[in-house]
Amino acid sequence: MKNFLRTLLLLTIITPASMVLAHSNHGTIDAQSAIQIASKSIQQMTFKDLGYQAGKLDASWKSVPIEDIEVIDSKEGFYVLRAANKSTNKSLYLKISVTGKVLKARENNED
Repeated sequence: MKNFLRTLLLLTIITPASMVLAHSNHGTIDAQSAIQIASKSIQQMTFKDLGYQAGKLDASWKSVPIEDIEVIDSKEGFYVLRAANKSTNKSLYLKISVTGKVLKARENNED
């Protein structure tokens, strides 16, 4: 019984440490990954308000091809992207961190 408890204690101590180490080295995204994230986020924003300034986008944004999304600025820690909706002549600007999190989405480019 003593050995069982020692083993259980050892497993309890080791497991959280390994989980922390596994999540601490996810790296950063590149510009192409930022474009993919922007495309996916735009699609999601056509059916749900994700809490960004842009709010819920109308259905015309569903048809914006990935080729119409471009990185317009890259600074330390984030990318700024522009998605052009040619059917409405509107642009959507997204700020995406290098960890892949969308920080802002708005219709004007105010950083």
